[in-house]
Amino acid sequence: MIVRVLGSAAGGGVPQWNCACDNCSAARAGRRPHRTQSGLAVSADGERWLLLNCSPDIGPQIEAFTPLQPHTPRGTPIGGMLFTDANVDHLGGLVTLRQSGEHGFIVRSSAVVRAIAVAQPAYAPFSQAPHRWLEVPLDAGCEAASKDDVVGNQLAVRAFSVPGTTPGYDGRRRLPGAVVAYEISDLDRKNRLLFAPVFAAIDAALHAGIAAARVAFVDGTFYTSDELISQRLMEKRAESLGHQPVAGEAGTLERLRGAGTRIIFTHLNNSNPMLDPASAASQHVNEAGAEIAYDGMELRL
Repeated sequence: MIVRVLGSAAGGGVPQWNCACDNCSAARAGRRPHRTQSGLAVSADGERWLLLNCSPDIGPQIEAFTPLQPHTPRGTPIGGMLFTDANVDHLGGLVTLRQSGEHGFIVRSSAVVRAIAVAQPAYAPFSQAPHRWLEVPLDAGCEAASKDDVVGNQLAVRAFSVPGTTPGYDGRRRLPGAVVAYEISDLDRKNRLLFAPVFAAIDAALHAGIAAARVAFVDGTFYTSDELISQRLMEKRAESLGHQPVAGEAGTLERLRGAGTRIIFTHLNNSNPMLDPASAASQHVNEAGAEIAYDGMELRL
């Protein structure tokens, strides 16, 4: 399985257009790399690709990765998409892909995410022909790359609900299926990738899913609970925005201690000190044996 990190930042990217925090200022000055909004592309053969989320930056992300670029006058190697939630930074790229013409995408998400998304005029066309927006069965397996999906990857997918909320524009309702994690594997299930870029807590199901995976991309949005407050960016804590922070006694690093899985943090907010490789936060992550995703990162499982 080939895995490409298309983007590694949370909503707004780094730098964010209306932010002059230390990380955004450093990125503008060229002292740290720019980051686009998070998403993965996975493939079993390098020919047909499955997107895990589709950010508003999908256009530049395709241009930065040749295997996602068209090989015919009108076409795409992208065969389908899986969505973890209905946040704009994970669905917004559909607006770019609206010019798909007769090419139909197979889109999958939970029933909750589908209902929220297709109620928005910008995303509603993807629930109509030539596209299909299917509901993934939660806590069960399905084949996300069957012949019917025209993906051709033959990748098995298991989806399960994780603690989280619907987006701010939907009132941040805490509903089962508001946020989903995906386990992607080859059909013999020997090589498992866990994708959980958003979660409010690590419950038993998510912990088990991470422990069973060879590699897990997990929510690295905030390093501490109060970083938005301490940097005078917003009077909200990480938990109120539906994210478990990385650090702290109840943080992700502590909860995953001894999991035996390659842990890679993604979906980093522009406020996150982990974006600075010289910071104590980055050192803490590295010393714990975890990694920080970056745009263009590639893995082979």
